[in-house]
Amino acid sequence: MKHLSTIWRIRLFFWVLIILLKLFVHAPYDFMALNTFLGYVPIELSFHLKRFNDRRALAFWVLLAIWLVFYPNAPYVVTDLFHLSWLHAHTSINGILRSDPAIWLSFAMMIVCALSCLLIGTATLERTARQLTQLTTPKHPRIQYLWITVFMILASIGIYIGRFLRLHSIYLLFTPTWFFKQLWSIWSLKMVEFVIIITVLQLIVYWLMKVSQCYNSEENK
Repeated sequence: MKHLSTIWRIRLFFWVLIILLKLFVHAPYDFMALNTFLGYVPIELSFHLKRFNDRRALAFWVLLAIWLVFYPNAPYVVTDLFHLSWLHAHTSINGILRSDPAIWLSFAMMIVCALSCLLIGTATLERTARQLTQLTTPKHPRIQYLWITVFMILASIGIYIGRFLRLHSIYLLFTPTWFFKQLWSIWSLKMVEFVIIITVLQLIVYWLMKVSQCYNSEENK
């Protein structure tokens, strides 16, 4: 494994995880294979952006747009944790958690899927924002933080659309007119509050990642 690049380690991790989910995870959690795959798609797309590292390249902007459409699927997987309630993990006598291994295996798989998509997705979002900043405003590197925030806000809107309107990113590619008509119905105070909460959540995760990186860097000095 030490001869593999980080990108290939990430790829192998997700491929193995998705295969395991497809083969061994059954109803009611059989949807996790698809959701994890959709969460992996923007991660894979971000790996290819470096191939078109030129703001004059149409391929870069097309791939960036496709990445942005699919990116909400990465943090979206975290919202699947609400389905842990289907496990009925508490006993009916005194409310203590049951020690059934099947329950804890499902719990572990859900956590792995949610964290891997959220954490690696956030890391690739930062990388994408940095590349976009270097190509458009190289003299102002801090603009990347603005891009990160904008991308997270858009992702939060995408999560709301997927969770409450049950619209997937793929609809935008094949039925864009119908998709945008559906968007007119989502705007409300509750929707804005949801977007703020999920955006703050993503920002906290990003901050924790940066703090962890700084801590490790200081320890290695």
